[in-house]
Amino acid sequence: MATSSPFDNVQFPSFSSLPFRPGDPKGAIWGFYEHISQSSTKDELGSINLLTPSRILRASQTEIKHGRLCSLNWELHKPFPAGYKRKGFEHNVFRMPEIKGSYVVDDEISMNTQCGSQWDGLKHWSYYKTGQFYNDLHVSQVIDLEGDGKKGKSSAFDERARNGIHVLQGKIAGRGILLDFFSYAQQNGISYAPNVYHTVTADDLDKCAQSQGVKFEQGDILFVRMGFIHWYEHLATDDEKIALSQPPTKAVGIRQAIEEVEWMWDHHFAAVASDTPAFEARPNKLAEWNLHDYFLALWGTPMGELFDLEELSTICKELNRYSFFVTSSPLNIVNGIASPPNALAIF
Repeated sequence: MATSSPFDNVQFPSFSSLPFRPGDPKGAIWGFYEHISQSSTKDELGSINLLTPSRILRASQTEIKHGRLCSLNWELHKPFPAGYKRKGFEHNVFRMPEIKGSYVVDDEISMNTQCGSQWDGLKHWSYYKTGQFYNDLHVSQVIDLEGDGKKGKSSAFDERARNGIHVLQGKIAGRGILLDFFSYAQQNGISYAPNVYHTVTADDLDKCAQSQGVKFEQGDILFVRMGFIHWYEHLATDDEKIALSQPPTKAVGIRQAIEEVEWMWDHHFAAVASDTPAFEARPNKLAEWNLHDYFLALWGTPMGELFDLEELSTICKELNRYSFFVTSSPLNIVNGIASPPNALAIF
């Protein structure tokens, strides 16, 4: 029997009633999880709190039927070049001459954690109006605003600070849901190029879920396949891949309107991810906010980008089921901002 948790059956406030605490930014749930658990410590997990022992156990019992495994991690060197002029993946293989008597080969890697398959942690994106990260962590506690304002205040070698990616260690496992919108679009005469601005609406997501027979549950981990990696792997030219590295990025994504914000809120996902450079459509056509503001800063919901959902889509079609057990172990980087997901779906 799984250990009970105060987050097993959470009654969330309506979106229209937010913020939870008076004085916080509109739409913020800050302080809610501490209220539910009666904890005096500031929460750093956000919606990951919903991945409780009972939900994990139930998902393992209902979703694992075939013993089939599926990686959700794109090859680390892709896309190449990296987007937004970020430092791309570097890999160096070499012999270790210091170890005598045999051929001992090591390798070294270097990368920006935002350049490929990734989870965005809760101090990657601050609320656009106030510079606050999740649960009232101010930008001045994350970045040294003196000088050029670019240097972070803490690294892995410093004392643990709030909202680092390390807090997700041993926390991400549960029921995953794939909305294969790319396949749904092809089957229903919806034509778009994944490397061009195109929006997927809340109504699109509902229709896709209905066509797949998906029933959502509180605490699900949502994956949306919009076809970007399929395009990159099978259709993109070298010139198009190079163009992706130059801002502004153009790509399909979730529409950024209040209807989509409320749809996401009402489903209370533990985390969301897609196969696109940003979960939202790019470039942003709004003057101010992004979905990143809501998910990361206001709700504490990790966002995944550039997940490889191609094999997952194939297995879901073969089995005619779009739910599965999923685990993910971000790199244990103390005070990290983002991480490759090391994600695995199990059927």
